[in-house]
Amino acid sequence: MAIAALVIAGVAGAAPLPPALQQAVARGAHIFNDDSFGSHVKPVPDAASAFAALDGAPHGGPRFMTCAACHIQGGLVRGRLPDGRRIASLRNAAAVFPRYSVKSHRVMTLEAQIRHCVRDGIVGRAPAYGSSTMVDLVSYLKSIAAGQRIAIGGPTH
Repeated sequence: MAIAALVIAGVAGAAPLPPALQQAVARGAHIFNDDSFGSHVKPVPDAASAFAALDGAPHGGPRFMTCAACHIQGGLVRGRLPDGRRIASLRNAAAVFPRYSVKSHRVMTLEAQIRHCVRDGIVGRAPAYGSSTMVDLVSYLKSIAAGQRIAIGGPTH
């Protein structure tokens, strides 16, 4: 089953998502997997091989960086940065933001973290706050966090 279909299905026992929200989640999954945000950075070979695992569909050859280059399998499992360091899954990211960033010495919202990742990780143009791209990405991340315990400031897993 495709990642977008998994997250659109929602939490067992919960009411189905309204069609407009289902569409936002699906667009967010597409952006997460395929949008380079104008970056011309190619993923490292290990990250590029992760593209083949997305939704079980092969993607031809190296592409430019996307969220999925580090956050493999739609962010549902632990990922890896280009330098090889392991990173937490995004399964509960929407449940732990806002959180304090020791590195930047400020409270970071989920939207600020997305902008940081796009700007500094993907080396692309970060989506504007409130833009349709940001709304769709946040919708996707919140959908994969459905059912997770809210733990503002807590760790991701």
